[in-house]
Amino acid sequence: MSLSKQQQTTLQALAAVLVALVVLLQWRIDPLRMQKAIEPQKASKALGGLKGATLPFEYTLGAVAGFRQVIAGLLWVRSDAFFHEGNYDAILPLIRLITWLDPNWLDPYATGAWHLTYNFTDTDQRSDRRYLPAGVALLNEGIANNPDLFDMYKEKGWLYYDKIKNYDESAKAYAGGMQHNPDINQVGHGLAHALERSGRVDEAAKQWEENIRLHKATLDDPKASADAKVRAKQGFESSTKQLEMLKVREKCRPNDTQPPVDANFQFQVVRTKPKVIEVSGSWNLEGAKSFDVEKAKTVGRGIAVGGPVDGARVDVRLQDQGYVMPPPGEFTFDLDSSVTIMQDSISTKGGKKAVKGGLFIKQKTQYGTVDPMADRVGVYGFTDPEASQIGVPLDKALAGAAPLSPFGQTQLVTIAYPLPYSSLKPLHDASEVPALMQKLRSDPAKVADLVKKGFFVATKDVETPGLFKREIDMSKDPKMYGFAKEKYDLILSFNPRNSPDFVKDRLGWNGEGLTDKKYLYLDSTTKPGIKMLRVVIPLTREEITGEGRKVLAASK
Repeated sequence: MSLSKQQQTTLQALAAVLVALVVLLQWRIDPLRMQKAIEPQKASKALGGLKGATLPFEYTLGAVAGFRQVIAGLLWVRSDAFFHEGNYDAILPLIRLITWLDPNWLDPYATGAWHLTYNFTDTDQRSDRRYLPAGVALLNEGIANNPDLFDMYKEKGWLYYDKIKNYDESAKAYAGGMQHNPDINQVGHGLAHALERSGRVDEAAKQWEENIRLHKATLDDPKASADAKVRAKQGFESSTKQLEMLKVREKCRPNDTQPPVDANFQFQVVRTKPKVIEVSGSWNLEGAKSFDVEKAKTVGRGIAVGGPVDGARVDVRLQDQGYVMPPPGEFTFDLDSSVTIMQDSISTKGGKKAVKGGLFIKQKTQYGTVDPMADRVGVYGFTDPEASQIGVPLDKALAGAAPLSPFGQTQLVTIAYPLPYSSLKPLHDASEVPALMQKLRSDPAKVADLVKKGFFVATKDVETPGLFKREIDMSKDPKMYGFAKEKYDLILSFNPRNSPDFVKDRLGWNGEGLTDKKYLYLDSTTKPGIKMLRVVIPLTREEITGEGRKVLAASK
Protein backbone atom coordinates (compact mmCIF):
# COMPACT_ATOMS: atom_id res chain seq x y z
CA MET A 1 0.00 0.00 0.00
CA SER A 2 1.44 3.32 -1.06
CA LEU A 3 0.81 6.59 0.71
CA SER A 4 -0.20 9.72 -1.03
CA LYS A 5 2.06 12.72 -0.91
CA GLN A 6 -0.30 14.44 1.50
CA GLN A 7 -0.29 11.38 3.80
CA GLN A 8 3.50 11.25 3.75
CA THR A 9 3.70 14.93 4.65
CA THR A 10 1.22 14.40 7.50
CA LEU A 11 3.21 11.44 8.92
CA GLN A 12 6.48 13.36 8.71
CA ALA A 13 4.96 16.26 10.59
CA LEU A 14 3.55 13.89 13.21
CA ALA A 15 6.94 12.22 13.61
CA ALA A 16 8.61 15.59 14.11
CA VAL A 17 6.07 16.48 16.81
CA LEU A 18 6.63 13.14 18.58
CA VAL A 19 10.43 13.61 18.54
CA ALA A 20 10.01 17.08 20.00
CA LEU A 21 7.74 15.68 22.71
CA VAL A 22 10.28 12.93 23.56
CA VAL A 23 13.07 15.48 23.91
CA LEU A 24 10.88 17.71 26.08
CA LEU A 25 9.70 14.87 28.32
CA GLN A 26 13.20 13.41 28.66
CA TRP A 27 14.50 16.83 29.61
CA ARG A 28 11.87 17.06 32.32
CA ILE A 29 12.40 13.60 33.79
CA ASP A 30 16.15 13.23 33.34
CA PRO A 31 17.54 13.44 36.90
CA LEU A 32 20.90 14.57 35.58
CA ARG A 33 19.26 17.81 34.50
CA MET A 34 17.95 18.43 38.00
CA GLN A 35 21.16 17.88 39.98
CA LYS A 36 24.15 20.06 40.60
CA ALA A 37 27.13 18.42 38.94
CA ILE A 38 30.48 19.45 37.57
CA GLU A 39 29.64 19.59 33.89
CA PRO A 40 31.77 21.32 31.27
CA GLN A 41 30.11 24.06 29.29
CA LYS A 42 31.48 22.88 25.96
CA ALA A 43 32.78 19.68 24.42
CA SER A 44 36.42 20.79 24.32
CA LYS A 45 36.35 21.25 28.08
CA ALA A 46 34.62 17.90 28.48
CA LEU A 47 37.55 16.30 26.74
CA GLY A 48 39.95 17.75 29.28
CA GLY A 49 41.88 19.75 26.72
CA LEU A 50 42.58 16.87 24.35
CA LYS A 51 42.85 18.58 21.01
CA GLY A 52 41.21 16.96 18.02
CA ALA A 53 38.94 14.73 20.13
CA THR A 54 35.24 15.26 19.40
CA LEU A 55 32.00 13.44 20.08
CA PRO A 56 30.56 11.91 16.86
CA PHE A 57 27.39 13.57 15.57
CA GLU A 58 25.13 10.59 16.26
CA TYR A 59 26.40 10.46 19.88
CA THR A 60 25.90 14.18 20.30
CA LEU A 61 22.39 13.90 18.91
CA GLY A 62 21.64 11.05 21.30
CA ALA A 63 22.88 13.06 24.25
CA VAL A 64 20.86 16.13 23.26
CA ALA A 65 17.81 13.92 22.77
CA GLY A 66 18.01 12.85 26.40
CA PHE A 67 19.73 9.49 26.02
CA ARG A 68 22.85 10.54 27.88
CA GLN A 69 23.16 7.41 30.01
CA VAL A 70 22.64 5.18 26.97
CA ILE A 71 25.39 6.99 25.08
CA ALA A 72 27.62 6.80 28.15
CA GLY A 73 27.09 3.04 28.26
CA LEU A 74 28.03 2.66 24.60
CA LEU A 75 31.18 4.68 25.13
CA TRP A 76 32.04 2.55 28.16
CA VAL A 77 31.83 -0.62 26.06
CA ARG A 78 34.13 0.99 23.52
CA SER A 79 36.61 2.07 26.19
CA ASP A 80 36.70 -1.50 27.52
CA ALA A 81 37.71 -2.70 24.06
CA PHE A 82 40.51 -0.13 23.97
CA PHE A 83 41.66 -1.31 27.42
CA HIS A 84 42.01 -4.91 26.25
CA GLU A 85 43.98 -3.63 23.27
CA GLY A 86 46.30 -1.70 25.61
CA ASN A 87 45.34 1.55 23.90
CA TYR A 88 45.17 3.71 27.04
CA ASP A 89 45.54 6.98 25.15
CA ALA A 90 42.21 6.30 23.44
CA ILE A 91 40.45 5.42 26.69
CA LEU A 92 40.86 8.72 28.48
CA PRO A 93 38.86 10.95 26.11
CA LEU A 94 36.03 8.43 26.29
CA ILE A 95 36.13 8.37 30.08
CA ARG A 96 36.09 12.15 30.10
CA LEU A 97 32.96 12.12 27.93
CA ILE A 98 31.31 9.41 30.04
CA THR A 99 31.75 11.38 33.27
CA TRP A 100 30.25 14.37 31.49
CA LEU A 101 27.28 12.44 30.16
CA ASP A 102 26.62 10.52 33.39
CA PRO A 103 28.30 12.19 36.39
CA ASN A 104 26.70 9.69 38.80
CA TRP A 105 28.40 6.66 37.25
CA LEU A 106 31.25 5.83 39.64
CA ASP A 107 33.29 3.29 37.67
CA PRO A 108 34.56 5.73 35.01
CA TYR A 109 36.01 8.06 37.67
CA ALA A 110 37.82 5.21 39.41
CA THR A 111 38.99 3.65 36.15
CA GLY A 112 40.07 6.97 34.69
CA ALA A 113 42.12 7.87 37.77
CA TRP A 114 43.67 4.41 37.73
CA HIS A 115 44.70 4.75 34.08
CA LEU A 116 46.17 8.20 34.72
CA THR A 117 48.17 7.29 37.81
CA TYR A 118 49.18 3.69 37.09
CA ASN A 119 48.91 2.78 33.40
CA PHE A 120 50.90 5.57 31.72
CA THR A 121 54.39 4.18 32.15
CA ASP A 122 57.81 4.19 30.59
CA THR A 123 59.49 1.19 28.98
CA ASP A 124 60.40 -0.22 32.39
CA GLN A 125 56.89 0.24 33.85
CA ARG A 126 57.67 3.33 35.94
CA SER A 127 54.48 5.39 36.09
CA ASP A 128 54.35 8.94 34.76
CA ARG A 129 53.97 10.96 37.94
CA ARG A 130 53.14 14.14 36.06
CA TYR A 131 49.58 12.74 35.88
CA LEU A 132 49.12 12.44 39.66
CA PRO A 133 47.43 15.87 40.07
CA ALA A 134 45.05 15.00 37.22
CA GLY A 135 44.19 11.66 38.84
CA VAL A 136 43.40 13.34 42.15
CA ALA A 137 41.38 16.05 40.37
CA LEU A 138 39.26 13.45 38.58
CA LEU A 139 38.50 11.71 41.87
CA ASN A 140 37.69 15.08 43.46
CA GLU A 141 35.19 15.63 40.65
CA GLY A 142 33.72 12.20 41.33
CA ILE A 143 33.35 13.11 45.01
CA ALA A 144 31.77 16.47 44.18
CA ASN A 145 29.23 14.83 41.89
CA ASN A 146 28.52 11.99 44.31
CA PRO A 147 29.15 13.46 47.77
CA ASP A 148 26.87 11.04 49.63
CA LEU A 149 28.61 7.85 48.42
CA PHE A 150 31.81 6.48 49.98
CA ASP A 151 33.32 4.99 46.83
CA MET A 152 35.29 7.95 45.48
CA TYR A 153 36.59 8.84 48.95
CA LYS A 154 37.91 5.29 49.14
CA GLU A 155 39.62 5.54 45.74
CA LYS A 156 41.22 8.83 46.68
CA GLY A 157 42.38 7.43 50.03
CA TRP A 158 44.03 4.48 48.31
CA LEU A 159 45.74 6.68 45.68
CA TYR A 160 47.29 8.85 48.39
CA TYR A 161 48.22 5.76 50.41
CA ASP A 162 49.70 3.55 47.71
CA LYS A 163 51.04 5.85 45.00
CA ILE A 164 51.55 9.34 46.44
CA LYS A 165 52.38 8.08 49.97
CA ASN A 166 50.88 11.12 51.66
CA TYR A 167 49.28 9.35 54.60
CA ASP A 168 47.68 12.41 56.17
CA GLU A 169 45.78 13.11 52.94
CA SER A 170 44.94 9.42 52.66
CA ALA A 171 43.47 9.45 56.18
CA LYS A 172 41.50 12.59 55.37
CA ALA A 173 39.95 10.96 52.29
CA TYR A 174 39.10 7.73 54.09
CA ALA A 175 37.61 9.73 56.98
CA GLY A 176 35.34 11.48 54.48
CA GLY A 177 34.16 8.11 53.21
CA MET A 178 33.36 6.98 56.75
CA GLN A 179 30.58 9.58 56.84
CA HIS A 180 28.61 7.89 54.05
CA ASN A 181 27.55 4.36 55.02
CA PRO A 182 30.85 2.80 53.92
CA ASP A 183 32.07 -0.73 53.43
CA ILE A 184 34.06 -0.96 56.69
CA ASN A 185 36.45 -3.57 55.31
CA GLN A 186 37.50 -1.15 52.61
CA VAL A 187 37.15 2.28 54.19
CA GLY A 188 37.41 1.75 57.95
CA HIS A 189 40.39 -0.57 57.64
CA GLY A 190 42.03 1.76 55.11
CA LEU A 191 41.59 4.68 57.51
CA ALA A 192 43.22 2.77 60.38
CA HIS A 193 46.21 1.79 58.24
CA ALA A 194 46.61 5.36 56.94
CA LEU A 195 46.52 6.77 60.47
CA GLU A 196 49.22 4.33 61.57
CA ARG A 197 51.41 5.16 58.55
CA SER A 198 51.00 8.86 59.30
CA GLY A 199 52.39 8.30 62.80
CA ARG A 200 49.03 8.84 64.54
CA VAL A 201 49.16 5.53 66.36
CA ASP A 202 46.65 6.36 69.11
CA GLU A 203 44.10 7.45 66.50
CA ALA A 204 44.75 4.25 64.53
CA ALA A 205 43.99 2.18 67.64
CA LYS A 206 40.72 4.07 68.17
CA GLN A 207 39.76 3.47 64.55
CA TRP A 208 40.37 -0.28 64.91
CA GLU A 209 38.13 -0.20 67.98
CA GLU A 210 35.46 1.59 65.95
CA ASN A 211 35.82 -0.96 63.15
CA ILE A 212 35.32 -3.78 65.66
CA ARG A 213 32.18 -2.07 66.99
CA LEU A 214 30.74 -1.60 63.50
CA HIS A 215 31.52 -5.18 62.44
CA LYS A 216 29.90 -6.50 65.62
CA ALA A 217 26.80 -4.40 64.98
CA THR A 218 26.40 -6.13 61.61
CA LEU A 219 26.92 -9.55 63.17
CA ASP A 220 24.25 -8.77 65.77
CA ASP A 221 21.79 -7.34 63.24
CA PRO A 222 19.05 -9.90 62.50
CA LYS A 223 18.24 -8.08 59.25
CA ALA A 224 21.78 -8.31 57.87
CA SER A 225 22.23 -10.66 54.92
CA ALA A 226 24.31 -13.82 55.15
CA ASP A 227 26.92 -12.31 52.84
CA ALA A 228 27.13 -9.17 54.98
CA LYS A 229 27.63 -11.31 58.08
CA VAL A 230 30.43 -13.30 56.43
CA ARG A 231 32.26 -10.09 55.49
CA ALA A 232 31.62 -8.65 58.95
CA LYS A 233 33.06 -11.78 60.59
CA GLN A 234 36.20 -11.56 58.48
CA GLY A 235 36.51 -7.85 59.23
CA PHE A 236 35.90 -8.38 62.94
CA GLU A 237 38.64 -11.01 63.19
CA SER A 238 41.09 -8.94 61.15
CA SER A 239 40.39 -5.76 63.15
CA THR A 240 40.77 -7.59 66.46
CA LYS A 241 44.14 -8.99 65.39
CA GLN A 242 45.31 -5.63 64.04
CA LEU A 243 44.34 -3.86 67.26
CA GLU A 244 46.09 -6.44 69.43
CA MET A 245 49.34 -6.20 67.44
CA LEU A 246 49.18 -2.41 67.37
CA LYS A 247 48.90 -2.26 71.16
CA VAL A 248 51.68 -4.83 71.57
CA ARG A 249 53.98 -2.86 69.29
CA GLU A 250 53.04 0.41 70.98
CA LYS A 251 54.27 -1.13 74.23
CA CYS A 252 57.42 -2.73 72.77
CA ARG A 253 58.80 -0.32 70.24
CA PRO A 254 60.23 2.18 72.73
CA ASN A 255 62.47 -0.71 73.85
CA ASP A 256 62.90 -2.64 70.60
CA THR A 257 64.11 0.44 68.69
CA GLN A 258 66.93 1.20 71.14
CA PRO A 259 69.80 1.71 70.74
CA PRO A 260 69.40 3.22 67.26
CA VAL A 261 70.89 1.39 64.28
CA ASP A 262 73.73 3.23 62.55
CA ALA A 263 72.67 2.93 58.89
CA ASN A 264 76.14 3.87 57.56
CA PHE A 265 74.47 4.74 54.26
CA GLN A 266 76.82 4.53 51.25
CA PHE A 267 75.97 5.25 47.61
CA GLN A 268 77.34 5.84 44.14
CA VAL A 269 75.61 7.28 41.07
CA VAL A 270 77.16 6.57 37.68
CA ARG A 271 76.06 7.70 34.22
CA THR A 272 76.72 4.63 32.07
CA LYS A 273 75.51 6.26 28.82
CA PRO A 274 73.27 9.16 27.84
CA LYS A 275 70.13 9.30 30.03
CA VAL A 276 71.09 6.04 31.77
CA ILE A 277 72.23 6.07 35.40
CA GLU A 278 73.25 3.29 37.75
CA VAL A 279 72.41 3.79 41.43
CA SER A 280 74.12 1.45 43.90
CA GLY A 281 75.16 1.35 47.52
CA SER A 282 74.92 -0.35 50.88
CA TRP A 283 73.49 0.25 54.33
CA ASN A 284 72.74 -1.53 57.57
CA LEU A 285 69.10 -2.47 57.25
CA GLU A 286 68.08 -4.08 60.54
CA GLY A 287 64.72 -5.59 61.40
CA ALA A 288 62.93 -8.35 63.27
CA LYS A 289 63.55 -11.84 61.91
CA SER A 290 60.85 -13.06 64.30
CA PHE A 291 58.54 -11.48 66.85
CA ASP A 292 57.48 -13.01 70.19
CA VAL A 293 53.99 -11.78 71.06
CA GLU A 294 53.88 -13.62 74.40
CA LYS A 295 57.22 -12.15 75.48
CA ALA A 296 56.16 -8.72 74.28
CA LYS A 297 53.12 -8.73 76.53
CA THR A 298 55.13 -9.63 79.63
CA VAL A 299 58.56 -7.96 79.35
CA GLY A 300 57.94 -5.15 76.83
CA ARG A 301 60.35 -6.43 74.18
CA GLY A 302 58.89 -8.16 71.16
CA ILE A 303 61.82 -8.86 68.84
CA ALA A 304 62.84 -12.46 69.44
CA VAL A 305 65.59 -12.46 66.83
CA GLY A 306 66.86 -9.36 65.05
CA GLY A 307 69.43 -8.74 62.37
CA PRO A 308 69.92 -7.73 58.73
CA VAL A 309 66.74 -8.13 56.69
CA ASP A 310 65.67 -7.82 53.07
CA GLY A 311 62.52 -6.12 51.90
CA ALA A 312 62.91 -2.38 52.48
CA ARG A 313 63.57 -0.12 49.51
CA VAL A 314 65.70 2.90 48.77
CA ASP A 315 63.61 5.43 46.83
CA VAL A 316 65.21 7.15 43.84
CA ARG A 317 63.66 10.29 42.36
CA LEU A 318 65.06 12.46 39.58
CA GLN A 319 63.11 15.66 38.94
CA ASP A 320 63.36 19.25 37.80
CA GLN A 321 65.21 21.15 40.49
CA GLY A 322 62.80 22.37 43.15
CA TYR A 323 59.77 20.58 41.69
CA VAL A 324 56.77 20.23 44.01
CA MET A 325 53.63 18.36 43.01
CA PRO A 326 51.03 21.05 42.30
CA PRO A 327 47.70 20.89 44.12
CA PRO A 328 44.93 19.32 42.04
CA GLY A 329 42.70 21.96 40.52
CA GLU A 330 40.00 21.63 37.88
CA PHE A 331 40.38 18.37 36.02
CA THR A 332 42.30 18.44 32.75
CA PHE A 333 44.46 16.02 30.79
CA ASP A 334 46.84 18.84 29.93
CA LEU A 335 50.27 18.57 31.51
CA ASP A 336 53.47 20.53 31.23
CA SER A 337 55.52 18.43 28.82
CA SER A 338 58.66 20.32 29.83
CA VAL A 339 58.58 18.72 33.32
CA THR A 340 60.75 15.66 33.93
CA ILE A 341 60.08 13.30 36.85
CA MET A 342 61.43 9.79 37.27
CA GLN A 343 60.70 7.77 40.39
CA ASP A 344 61.84 4.25 41.20
CA SER A 345 62.65 2.16 44.25
CA ILE A 346 65.45 -0.35 44.73
CA SER A 347 65.18 -3.37 47.01
CA THR A 348 67.83 -3.95 49.63
CA LYS A 349 69.09 -7.51 49.95
CA GLY A 350 72.08 -9.57 50.97
CA GLY A 351 72.69 -8.33 54.51
CA LYS A 352 74.12 -11.18 56.63
CA LYS A 353 75.12 -11.85 60.20
CA ALA A 354 76.92 -14.61 62.08
CA VAL A 355 77.41 -14.48 65.86
CA LYS A 356 80.15 -16.45 67.56
CA GLY A 357 78.63 -19.68 68.88
CA GLY A 358 75.53 -19.30 66.70
CA LEU A 359 74.46 -21.03 63.48
CA PHE A 360 74.78 -20.16 59.81
CA ILE A 361 74.39 -22.14 56.58
CA LYS A 362 77.04 -22.77 53.97
CA GLN A 363 75.49 -22.10 50.56
CA LYS A 364 76.53 -22.57 46.96
CA THR A 365 75.33 -19.16 45.76
CA GLN A 366 75.39 -15.72 47.35
CA TYR A 367 71.62 -15.22 47.30
CA GLY A 368 70.54 -18.79 47.93
CA THR A 369 67.40 -19.23 50.00
CA VAL A 370 67.46 -20.23 53.65
CA ASP A 371 64.93 -22.65 55.09
CA PRO A 372 62.01 -20.62 56.52
CA MET A 373 62.43 -22.04 60.04
CA ALA A 374 66.17 -21.33 59.96
CA ASP A 375 65.49 -17.80 58.72
CA ARG A 376 62.98 -17.32 61.55
CA VAL A 377 65.69 -18.03 64.16
CA GLY A 378 68.27 -15.74 62.56
CA VAL A 379 70.33 -18.13 60.44
CA TYR A 380 72.01 -16.59 57.36
CA GLY A 381 73.75 -18.16 54.39
CA PHE A 382 77.44 -17.66 53.54
CA THR A 383 79.38 -18.99 50.56
CA ASP A 384 82.94 -20.25 50.44
CA PRO A 385 85.63 -19.21 51.07
CA GLU A 386 84.03 -17.00 53.74
CA ALA A 387 81.94 -19.82 55.27
CA SER A 388 84.97 -22.02 55.91
CA GLN A 389 86.84 -19.06 57.41
CA ILE A 390 84.21 -18.08 59.95
CA GLY A 391 82.93 -21.45 61.21
CA VAL A 392 83.00 -25.26 61.30
CA PRO A 393 80.40 -27.88 60.30
CA LEU A 394 77.80 -28.69 62.94
CA ASP A 395 78.97 -32.26 63.58
CA LYS A 396 82.52 -31.08 64.26
CA ALA A 397 81.21 -28.35 66.57
CA LEU A 398 79.18 -30.89 68.53
CA ALA A 399 82.35 -33.01 68.77
CA GLY A 400 84.14 -30.09 70.47
CA ALA A 401 85.67 -28.07 67.61
CA ALA A 402 83.57 -24.98 68.42
CA PRO A 403 81.24 -24.44 71.39
CA LEU A 404 77.63 -23.40 70.80
CA SER A 405 76.49 -20.34 72.69
CA PRO A 406 73.20 -20.49 74.63
CA PHE A 407 71.55 -18.67 71.73
CA GLY A 408 73.17 -21.06 69.23
CA GLN A 409 71.74 -24.02 71.14
CA THR A 410 68.30 -22.39 71.08
CA GLN A 411 68.60 -21.88 67.32
CA LEU A 412 69.67 -25.49 66.85
CA VAL A 413 66.92 -27.20 68.83
CA THR A 414 64.25 -24.91 67.32
CA ILE A 415 65.40 -25.92 63.83
CA ALA A 416 65.64 -29.61 64.78
CA TYR A 417 62.31 -29.62 66.63
CA PRO A 418 60.36 -26.71 65.14
CA LEU A 419 57.43 -25.03 66.80
CA PRO A 420 54.26 -24.71 64.70
CA TYR A 421 54.03 -21.51 62.66
CA SER A 422 50.73 -20.79 64.34
CA SER A 423 52.58 -20.43 67.64
CA LEU A 424 53.09 -16.88 68.92
CA LYS A 425 56.41 -18.09 70.34
CA PRO A 426 59.09 -18.46 67.61
CA LEU A 427 61.84 -20.05 69.80
CA HIS A 428 61.90 -22.76 72.43
CA ASP A 429 62.14 -21.44 75.99
CA ALA A 430 65.56 -21.59 77.64
CA SER A 431 64.21 -24.14 80.13
CA GLU A 432 63.43 -26.54 77.25
CA VAL A 433 66.83 -26.33 75.58
CA PRO A 434 69.01 -28.73 77.71
CA ALA A 435 66.64 -31.68 77.28
CA LEU A 436 66.24 -31.03 73.56
CA MET A 437 70.01 -30.77 73.11
CA GLN A 438 70.42 -34.11 74.83
CA LYS A 439 67.75 -35.59 72.57
CA LEU A 440 69.51 -34.25 69.47
CA ARG A 441 72.93 -35.58 70.50
CA SER A 442 71.43 -39.05 70.82
CA ASP A 443 69.96 -38.85 67.29
CA PRO A 444 72.88 -39.14 64.81
CA ALA A 445 70.53 -39.39 61.84
CA LYS A 446 69.02 -35.97 62.57
CA VAL A 447 72.46 -34.45 63.13
CA ALA A 448 73.65 -35.93 59.82
CA ASP A 449 70.62 -34.45 58.07
CA LEU A 450 71.39 -30.99 59.48
CA VAL A 451 75.03 -31.31 58.39
CA LYS A 452 73.87 -32.33 54.91
CA LYS A 453 71.76 -29.15 54.77
CA GLY A 454 74.93 -27.11 55.40
CA PHE A 455 74.60 -25.96 59.03
CA PHE A 456 77.78 -24.50 60.54
CA VAL A 457 78.67 -23.02 63.92
CA ALA A 458 80.33 -19.59 63.77
CA THR A 459 83.71 -19.12 65.43
CA LYS A 460 83.67 -15.32 65.08
CA ASP A 461 81.26 -12.41 64.70
CA VAL A 462 80.58 -11.28 61.13
CA GLU A 463 78.05 -8.80 59.74
CA THR A 464 77.76 -7.48 56.20
CA PRO A 465 75.46 -4.66 55.05
CA GLY A 466 72.50 -4.93 52.70
CA LEU A 467 73.14 -3.93 49.10
CA PHE A 468 71.06 -2.09 46.51
CA LYS A 469 71.75 -1.58 42.82
CA ARG A 470 69.78 -0.72 39.69
CA GLU A 471 70.41 0.69 36.25
CA ILE A 472 67.71 3.23 35.34
CA ASP A 473 67.29 3.79 31.61
CA MET A 474 65.52 7.04 30.62
CA SER A 475 66.77 7.08 27.04
CA LYS A 476 63.84 5.16 25.50
CA ASP A 477 61.01 7.49 26.56
CA PRO A 478 61.75 11.06 25.38
CA LYS A 479 58.12 12.17 25.84
CA MET A 480 58.30 11.26 29.51
CA TYR A 481 61.90 12.29 30.11
CA GLY A 482 62.46 15.34 27.93
CA PHE A 483 65.12 16.97 30.13
CA ALA A 484 64.02 20.41 28.96
CA LYS A 485 65.43 22.18 32.01
CA GLU A 486 69.04 22.86 32.84
CA LYS A 487 69.11 21.76 36.51
CA TYR A 488 67.79 18.65 38.32
CA ASP A 489 67.66 17.05 41.75
CA LEU A 490 68.44 13.37 42.23
CA ILE A 491 66.99 12.35 45.61
CA LEU A 492 67.90 9.08 47.36
CA SER A 493 65.79 8.39 50.45
CA PHE A 494 64.44 5.85 52.90
CA ASN A 495 61.26 6.57 54.86
CA PRO A 496 60.58 4.11 57.73
CA ARG A 497 56.83 4.68 57.41
CA ASN A 498 56.91 3.07 53.97
CA SER A 499 58.71 -0.05 55.19
CA PRO A 500 57.27 -3.45 56.23
CA ASP A 501 56.25 -4.08 59.84
CA PHE A 502 59.28 -6.30 60.54
CA VAL A 503 61.52 -3.35 59.62
CA LYS A 504 59.50 -0.86 61.66
CA ASP A 505 59.75 -3.25 64.63
CA ARG A 506 63.44 -2.30 64.81
CA LEU A 507 63.51 1.19 63.29
CA GLY A 508 60.18 2.48 64.62
CA TRP A 509 57.11 4.13 63.15
CA ASN A 510 58.98 7.42 62.81
CA GLY A 511 62.60 6.30 62.66
CA GLU A 512 63.14 6.27 66.43
CA GLY A 513 65.63 3.42 65.94
CA LEU A 514 67.50 4.95 62.99
CA THR A 515 70.60 7.10 62.86
CA ASP A 516 73.35 7.94 60.38
CA LYS A 517 76.40 10.16 60.71
CA LYS A 518 75.99 11.78 57.28
CA TYR A 519 72.53 11.40 55.83
CA LEU A 520 70.03 11.38 58.70
CA TYR A 521 67.21 13.78 57.88
CA LEU A 522 64.42 14.97 60.16
CA ASP A 523 61.31 15.72 58.13
CA SER A 524 59.80 18.54 60.17
CA THR A 525 56.85 18.91 57.76
CA THR A 526 55.19 15.84 59.28
CA LYS A 527 53.82 15.38 62.78
CA PRO A 528 55.51 13.71 64.51
CA GLY A 529 58.67 14.36 62.54
CA ILE A 530 60.19 11.39 60.69
CA LYS A 531 63.84 10.46 61.05
CA MET A 532 64.76 9.19 57.61
CA LEU A 533 67.70 8.87 55.24
CA ARG A 534 67.86 11.49 52.52
CA VAL A 535 70.46 12.68 50.03
CA VAL A 536 69.80 15.44 47.48
CA ILE A 537 72.27 15.44 44.59
CA PRO A 538 72.15 18.43 42.21
CA LEU A 539 72.77 17.48 38.59
CA THR A 540 72.87 19.33 35.29
CA ARG A 541 71.28 18.28 32.03
CA GLU A 542 74.74 17.74 30.55
CA GLU A 543 75.69 15.38 33.37
CA ILE A 544 72.60 13.26 32.72
CA THR A 545 72.56 13.34 28.91
CA GLY A 546 76.30 13.41 28.20
CA GLU A 547 78.30 10.70 26.49
CA GLY A 548 80.42 8.07 28.17
CA ARG A 549 80.69 6.60 31.65
CA LYS A 550 81.01 9.09 34.49
CA VAL A 551 80.65 8.99 38.28
CA LEU A 552 78.08 11.70 39.04
CA ALA A 553 78.06 11.41 42.83
CA ALA A 554 79.30 9.16 45.64
CA SER A 555 79.18 9.13 49.43
CA LYS A 556 82.26 10.53 51.14
